[in-house]
Amino acid sequence: MIIRFFLTPILALALTTTVPGQLPERIAGEMLLQLQAETAPATVLNQLNRQFPAGTPMRWKEVVAPEWRIYLLEFDETAAAAAALLAAARRLPGVQAAQWNHRASKRTTIPNDPDWPRQENMALIGMPQAWDVATGGLTPAGDTIVVAVLEGGALLEHPDLEGNAWHNWAEIPGNNIDDDGNGYKDDFRGWNPRTKNDDPGEVDFHGTAVNGIIGAKGNNGMGVTGVNWDVRLMNLSNAAEKESEIVAAYHYVAKMRRLYNASNGQQGAFVVATNASFGINNAKAQDHPLWCAAYDSLGAAGILSVGSTNNSDVNVDVVGDVPTTCASEFLLAVNAVDNFDNKMTSGYGAASIDFGAPGQVPYTTRSTGQTPNYGSFPGTSASAPHVSGAIALLYSLQCADLSSDALTQPAACARRIRDLILENVSPNETLQDITTTGGRLDVEASVKAVQAFCGGTGTGRLEILWARPNPVHTELRVRFQTPVYSAYTIRVFNMLGQLMHEDTVDPDPFSNNIWKYDASNLPAGVYSVAFGRKDAWKSVKFVKN
Repeated sequence: MIIRFFLTPILALALTTTVPGQLPERIAGEMLLQLQAETAPATVLNQLNRQFPAGTPMRWKEVVAPEWRIYLLEFDETAAAAAALLAAARRLPGVQAAQWNHRASKRTTIPNDPDWPRQENMALIGMPQAWDVATGGLTPAGDTIVVAVLEGGALLEHPDLEGNAWHNWAEIPGNNIDDDGNGYKDDFRGWNPRTKNDDPGEVDFHGTAVNGIIGAKGNNGMGVTGVNWDVRLMNLSNAAEKESEIVAAYHYVAKMRRLYNASNGQQGAFVVATNASFGINNAKAQDHPLWCAAYDSLGAAGILSVGSTNNSDVNVDVVGDVPTTCASEFLLAVNAVDNFDNKMTSGYGAASIDFGAPGQVPYTTRSTGQTPNYGSFPGTSASAPHVSGAIALLYSLQCADLSSDALTQPAACARRIRDLILENVSPNETLQDITTTGGRLDVEASVKAVQAFCGGTGTGRLEILWARPNPVHTELRVRFQTPVYSAYTIRVFNMLGQLMHEDTVDPDPFSNNIWKYDASNLPAGVYSVAFGRKDAWKSVKFVKN
């Protein structure tokens, strides 16, 4: 069971305590099922009721995600053995997947150093330098950049948020009509999967703080600034507790971005990222196939998702965690670093957690009931929105390739943004070998990488842009640019001129063109990487330790 303690001082922060090895909380009497395309829901329901005839008949409670054919089944816990019912559902012909509807929890911890200078988190990831280039809001093509925030609720009337709140201007609020024909009625201020309208949910400091880190209005003479000074914050209320509501929220976001892509910006919303500052501790991804699968569906539409890991010092590769152990190339999993750039108490995993981001008492927007205020907001719940905000900021840079590819090749463009972030983290010893990158979010470096990409790759002269890490212990990554997209040769030499490795690469106009080399078997020493073709070559030295 997830236990929450609430403190009485001004900040009133929530602390999540986890018992090692405990199972995630499932919602009694509810099961999620995904049906195959030709399977009628009534057929599945009849088969289950015939197998378990005792007690109140089972019924479909709601359609969670119609285009993904996901339904929420309600049953009588006292009449049907839950484990047997789940097993039977998974065996039924026509059932693609079946799982429990689980309950997630917020991820916020008590700060260790509440007097740390306000918004030191922004300086740590290089935001002042990034803002010298862009402050967010629009793509060069004029698309309004949107981040979808899944939360319980938030005070979007906060003076530092209301200017950046997203609205569906194609919808007339409160008339109970689907004015824009997107399948949702009255989704003017966002979407609430529990109430089936744009009810903002119960105002919660947690949601207000997450929104503020992503996009508190900047340079407006009040309060704080988010990673983006200008961005649109699409809030999905009541979408951070029940798994069915989380999946339904993701379905809404994916549909709005697909509509945008298909209509060339005339419908839907240009959502580039989703933020999940919640999850289920110690959960195994295989028990949450529908939640995990949503990230690939979002990615296909061009949306990257960010998930915070838990606030316990555990290896999530071993004990589990959802969503951060979901195997999707479009999901960025983040843990927390403090203001000294050291890993805080938070989950880790060499296979699952990608990198760290600020989590020690970032100062941001908060709320007490309907009263707006400001305060500290620590933990991995704060780390994730730094990354979501960074994704949105990169789309606002002057780069014609990103603007055009975002609509014509949305998945490839999302992968490119992902790689530009992951390949340009700031190396961090406290994250080495326990995250996939061994580093911490560096927005300044990511901005420079976008500029290099837009100014060179595939159009500039032959260059090796960088070789990292240097010194290297295991994997060396070499980023290059080429004047043409034909085959090139890469060779590794020792200082005696002996050839240690040779490879052929084909530059790709839709990637960052990064070559990866396993240097773990090289003896310690100095080496060089040579890259080229015919009579055109470039080389760079690296050290193996």
